[in-house]
Amino acid sequence: MIFGQSTHGTLLKSFVENNLGSRVITTTQIEDVAKACCSCFHGHVYRIRPLSDLDSRRLFYRRVFYSDGVCPEQLKNFADEILKKCDGVPLAILSVASYLSSHEEVNSKETWEKMQNHFGFPLEGHPALEWMRHVLTLGYNDLSLELKTCLLYLGIFPKAYKIKKEDLVKRWISEGFIIEKHGYSHQEIAKSYFSELINRNMIQIAEYDDCGHVLSCRVHDLMLDFIILKSTEENFITVIKEPPTVNGAHNMKGHFEFRRLSLQVGNSECTQVLDNTALTQARSLNFWGEPECMPCLSSFQLLRVLHLYARGDEYQHYDLSPICNFFQLSYLKIGGVHCEKQLRELHKLQHLKTLELASGVGSFRLDVSILPSTLCHLIVPTSVELFGEIGRMKALCTLVGFSILRRDVKSMKALGGLSNLSELELYLQGPFVPDSDSNYDSVYDALLLSLSRLGRLQSITFHGLARYTYLTKYVLTCWSAPPPSNLHRLHAQGFTFSIVPDWVAQLNQLRSLKIEVRSLLRDGVEVLARLTMLVHLTLFVREHVPLEGLVIRGGAFPNLKELWFRHKVPFLMFEAGAMPRVQSLTIECYAQAERQGDDSVLDGIEHLGSLETFKVYICNQENFSMLYPLTLNLSKKPHVEDIQRWDKHSIEAMLRKAINKHPGNPHVSIELV
Repeated sequence: MIFGQSTHGTLLKSFVENNLGSRVITTTQIEDVAKACCSCFHGHVYRIRPLSDLDSRRLFYRRVFYSDGVCPEQLKNFADEILKKCDGVPLAILSVASYLSSHEEVNSKETWEKMQNHFGFPLEGHPALEWMRHVLTLGYNDLSLELKTCLLYLGIFPKAYKIKKEDLVKRWISEGFIIEKHGYSHQEIAKSYFSELINRNMIQIAEYDDCGHVLSCRVHDLMLDFIILKSTEENFITVIKEPPTVNGAHNMKGHFEFRRLSLQVGNSECTQVLDNTALTQARSLNFWGEPECMPCLSSFQLLRVLHLYARGDEYQHYDLSPICNFFQLSYLKIGGVHCEKQLRELHKLQHLKTLELASGVGSFRLDVSILPSTLCHLIVPTSVELFGEIGRMKALCTLVGFSILRRDVKSMKALGGLSNLSELELYLQGPFVPDSDSNYDSVYDALLLSLSRLGRLQSITFHGLARYTYLTKYVLTCWSAPPPSNLHRLHAQGFTFSIVPDWVAQLNQLRSLKIEVRSLLRDGVEVLARLTMLVHLTLFVREHVPLEGLVIRGGAFPNLKELWFRHKVPFLMFEAGAMPRVQSLTIECYAQAERQGDDSVLDGIEHLGSLETFKVYICNQENFSMLYPLTLNLSKKPHVEDIQRWDKHSIEAMLRKAINKHPGNPHVSIELV
């Protein structure tokens, strides 16, 4: 196995350059090394995927039971649990199978039960997986010191947990793992570390976002066990989980000081192990579990990262007042616990960079004047309304949950002073209450002018209700000031534009667009088609489309990978060369629609050569009316004689007829909702 490009270069000198057709196969965990090996021979990178459930079972059974490969019925449940842990990794499957097959009583239920019990923490001193640990150690030892630290930190998360990339970057920075160098910011360096761990296959991509970037990752169970073992050896992380087990506390004998604590508990017995320990030196506390299991926060003094997430159906009350005495705190995330009163003294925390309130924190108004001006990331749910002097928060890069109601011209102008802002989510809910000297025009004009001044803004999302049409119909549609030129994401959710605004064509960096229009004109389609960088497009049309439907011309949307289209009639036409990279097509339509003229739908869908998934939601009248509560008038007939009346079955039949023309056999899902 090759761990570096320099090693490959040394090996390359051993081969004679000729055209005799020799075949060279190299093995590596690192993406860049694989590409470097191929570039010399015009080769191909083969990415080994996990085995399927069927292949995993076959490999396992044949190694354990040899020629017949038949598992006794009483052992199948044990085998399924073991294979689930191996997750399709051949080395893990063979290691466990070899261990079982070496036992004389291979068909003994007790032997298999013992093996399954060891799998709760499999790499620790178990002969079946010693070789697996050896292989993981080779990759770990090849990491730089910084990457080792960042990798070990992933041990705080529960198994199978989806770790958001942006959240992980904030945590690494708050822990002090990231040091600025070579003119790059903390965020840039942290993201490069994340990418390197992906490149080395130490972590797995779990999700991509709508812009095509990595959204979250997962840690394989075997890798997570390895990480916790390493963290235990170095007292880097201590994990306490249910059933009451402690990994990283050296069996908790005598006086012990935690550095980073991860509690994944469901009953108070799990936290009793903390009674004999010193928590004053702990730098990080991460809690997932029942509220009664939370440790007493007054026991901590030096926390830099605090994450509290209480499970339960009802909001919980808990004493969070000690938080305001954590003067080194840099990262604070709370969910499932009422925290309104405890947030009133957060101004004391002058090192706080991230404040995120998740669901379950209660409904209240939060005055930003009491928050430290050092905040870089402020994220609140819809149940929390931000108010006060937002203009003083000059360091903000992320602002999620800013309501534009109850705002005056002054506060809207102050928003434009947040020059570091890169992500913004605005909410329009409840009654509009401008001050006595303002009106709709002046307040909204101030908002749009402020947005135009945010030169670093890359993502903006509007959340609203359908009844608030003034902002989009009369203001956003006619946006006179130039929009932020570096936007990658524009989502207008719950708003309806009259038509596709002309200024959208200026957003030449846009990668994700969600927009709803009353009428889609031919010019509007051309405006959207000019967005050549677009990866995701959600387009909802309330009323009118051109007579020929939505026509996608050849060469349009060259980078689009996902299209979501909603209209009463699923009438789309794709010319040859249109959307060459689209992988997912989703359509919402009405179950009893009327249309003038041709009854064909999805004309030219066979031209979408990269299509993998095709989903259709056929809505009944009640559900579709809920989507369009104001303007939908299904009883009104067009004043033409040539009318086609379609029902659910005819629409479904035409859709299947169209998709059957596609040569690639994409996955098809058609549902009535």
